[in-house]
Amino acid sequence: MGAGRPSVMWSRRASIAIAVAVLVCGPGTACSAPQTAPPTTAGTITPLLDSTLSTPRWFTGSDEQAHLAYELLLTNVVPAPVVLNTVDVLDADSGATLIHLTGEQLRSATSAPTSADTPTDRLPPSSVAVVWLDIPLAGAPVPAKVTHRIAIDRPVGLPLPTAQLSFTGAPVEVDRRAPVKLGPPLTGPRWTALGSCCDGPHRRALYPVSGRWYLGQRFAIDFNQLDAENRPGVGDPLSPNSFPTFGQPVYAVADGTVVEAVDGSPDLKVGEAREDPLPDNAGGNRVAIDIGDGRFAQYAHLRQGSVAVHPGDRVTRGRHIADVGSSGTSGGPHLHFQVSDRPSLVVADGMPYVFDAFELTGRTPPLADVVKYYDTLEPIPISTAGAGPRHDALPLGSDVLTFPAVDGGG
Repeated sequence: MGAGRPSVMWSRRASIAIAVAVLVCGPGTACSAPQTAPPTTAGTITPLLDSTLSTPRWFTGSDEQAHLAYELLLTNVVPAPVVLNTVDVLDADSGATLIHLTGEQLRSATSAPTSADTPTDRLPPSSVAVVWLDIPLAGAPVPAKVTHRIAIDRPVGLPLPTAQLSFTGAPVEVDRRAPVKLGPPLTGPRWTALGSCCDGPHRRALYPVSGRWYLGQRFAIDFNQLDAENRPGVGDPLSPNSFPTFGQPVYAVADGTVVEAVDGSPDLKVGEAREDPLPDNAGGNRVAIDIGDGRFAQYAHLRQGSVAVHPGDRVTRGRHIADVGSSGTSGGPHLHFQVSDRPSLVVADGMPYVFDAFELTGRTPPLADVVKYYDTLEPIPISTAGAGPRHDALPLGSDVLTFPAVDGGG
């Protein structure tokens, strides 16, 4: 844009006004009021467009709080960079503020869709940013609807009126249904919930497929088991056999029907990968179970030759369906688990879920700090603050937990 070029916004408003004048007072005619006036809707031209990627949904976390998790998409429609100042999420009915984001907290929660690991509060012209929202409700009821109050700094060189520096978007309905309650996918102690909600690689794993965004892994967890000394493994850090995770049995979390069962991919060394990141082969050996109400429990990176179910099989909660492996992945042995609205790890909408019982035994450092221990296989420092039994809860990122014994299913 050249210096001094008028805003497209203002040019279009002027053009519309001129066009209306020509239609009402056409050349060579007397100027008169139109016979009928079209209905108008009061409103304000805004510098941003706001929308949500998916319906906001809630779950109870291992912190014993209800969380509302979803993504707010913001599109800059003015011909100048825009810097976000604040984003407030409000209960649309009561007007109560559910979360107030500004400064570094807002910047950390925001990124471009294709640069999810790079925080930013700056939107170039015609660009889109995602605000990755995790809202602890702190005892407040789950709202029926939310609205978003968004404010920007005054753009340099663009004479936006003060009234247009902030606006409140349209109400967005919230899915108030309780998250699906599941049994354990694994059993035993010292399972780390890496990459769980509500930040990290799963939370921000957007895929553009067939002209739209999908976020199937919104609530996904990578489960890794530690040994009795809190080591992720012993021996060769590149060999799957060095990790206690490898070969552990995997169980059906609910009654359902198997709709996908893929086996035959080899178990890979840590750092090795032989698949392209395509929707139809993500996850290596995998199983998807239709557990009803439009939800599919999905397991990925299973051990080659261990998948013990086939499409069409009816399974009950607690059935041994496969073993943990390292197929189709470069991150080493782990169980990737998620629930979504389609039997796809990628082309789906991730749905919240809770496990009916587990013991929270501690927490690891943040994911960025814990990765080095998987290279050195040294003991991971575990904090036991807040440890205790949990019921109907989703393990959060860095949680270490014990799953109860599993009753075998048919």
